[in-house]
Amino acid sequence: MAPPPVQGQVGLTRREMERELAWMLRSVPENPKEFMKLLTQTVVALMDKNNEAIARGLAQRESTGTGARGNG
Repeated sequence: MAPPPVQGQVGLTRREMERELAWMLRSVPENPKEFMKLLTQTVVALMDKNNEAIARGLAQRESTGTGARGNG
């Protein structure tokens, strides 16, 4: 389970992203084409994970009523 978010933070922390990246790149292919394929998949996967974390953070904010401001 992910640690609680830092005040005002939405999405993954830098440390969480680094850990995910290290896990995804635990075995790097020697073939340049395969490496580029892995790198592309890794970037997209990190973006998806971050988007999911952002959605969870925003949903949590909405449910608790924090961070919501009216106009005026």
